[in-house]
Amino acid sequence: MYRVDLTVRPRPGVKDPQAEAVQESLQRLGRGGVSVSAVGRVLSMLIDCDDANEAHRITADLCDRLLVNPNLESYEIAVTEES
Repeated sequence: MYRVDLTVRPRPGVKDPQAEAVQESLQRLGRGGVSVSAVGRVLSMLIDCDDANEAHRITADLCDRLLVNPNLESYEIAVTEES
């Protein structure tokens, strides 16, 4: 069993209205020194497979077919073995 943490972010240069909204809220709270570059999402999954490479391959396939819009988003995959 492998734990997969998939981090999805907007691609650089893509308009990120959520990041803009968070930035505006931080400024209203008086946190002008904080700069938000992106707001994305994290998907944590458990995958039952033989090894970490297979867990990575399965996750990449899911990203390509369902979880990520490649025109607007990029992703990173982190795989760890569950004990």
